[in-house]
Amino acid sequence: MWRIPFLLGCLALLNLVFAQPVPAPLIPSYRPAVGQTFVYRLLVNGEVRMETASIVGFAHFAATVDIEQRWRQEGNNRLRCGVTVKEGALRVFSSVGEQQQKLGWVQLAFITTPNGEIVDVVGGGARSLEELVANFDLMATALATLIVPFPKEGIKIGDAWQGAHQLGQTITLTTVQCVEQPTTLPARHQPLKLRLRYLLPLDTLVSTMLRAQWNFTARYSAESEVLFSAVEGRTLSASGTIKLEVSGQVPTLPATPPQEPQPQQPPSPEQGYGNSEDSSEQSPTQPSPPPPTTPTIAPTFKLLVDARFDLVPSR
Repeated sequence: MWRIPFLLGCLALLNLVFAQPVPAPLIPSYRPAVGQTFVYRLLVNGEVRMETASIVGFAHFAATVDIEQRWRQEGNNRLRCGVTVKEGALRVFSSVGEQQQKLGWVQLAFITTPNGEIVDVVGGGARSLEELVANFDLMATALATLIVPFPKEGIKIGDAWQGAHQLGQTITLTTVQCVEQPTTLPARHQPLKLRLRYLLPLDTLVSTMLRAQWNFTARYSAESEVLFSAVEGRTLSASGTIKLEVSGQVPTLPATPPQEPQPQQPPSPEQGYGNSEDSSEQSPTQPSPPPPTTPTIAPTFKLLVDARFDLVPSR
């Protein structure tokens, strides 16, 4: 009978020796970043394909952009993440040659929960098509690199989850997986390597009337790997790919209706009516049928962008 307690004791001892401690879940939050300003450099290069009617054009581009991110408290349980493009340069290479353009000041503010889910977007009023595109690019960059949503209950290595961003009337789901905890970075930062994927329906951010007039559709998708510091509450670096698909139809002006023929006036008494035989032979003038109208075909266009980006700390 003494063997049973002895065996149980041996099993308990083996469990104590070989049992691995269950790591407590990390609860990443952006609160440690409140009051801090972080500066990054964004490097983008890729290819643009434009199709309109029967014409197809290609271009390669490369851009270098300096981005500033600033966090502050916004209410009891809300944070404000200001993202600003301070300056940058864009180079485009196409069949017509090389073009260079400076990128100006663009700013957006994201209202988020402490765990990084966006509940509102402030600013971004565009005065031109170029500014509208720049706002979309900045929003997509922030979603792919700077604002990663985390579950409230915390995460462990190998976990995967979905976070919801509320962009006006649009809800964007982001899929995130915690891949590993890199050992090449200082452990005091509690670094996490995350794999992120999302789809942003840009056309829902455009007015319904404009979408109907242009038959406009736009989708912005990204896949990225992000190094995130749970202690600092911010992105350390990121890299990945982005894809933009835009299509539409240029609205045409309504066709001018054909003018109705004017009735012919009878000759005046001064001109005379001629003899009765000539009058009897003349028949009333019949209006001529309007010329056939050729239906106008509205030109369509399609834009495809495939690019890769790298986000690194500027200082």
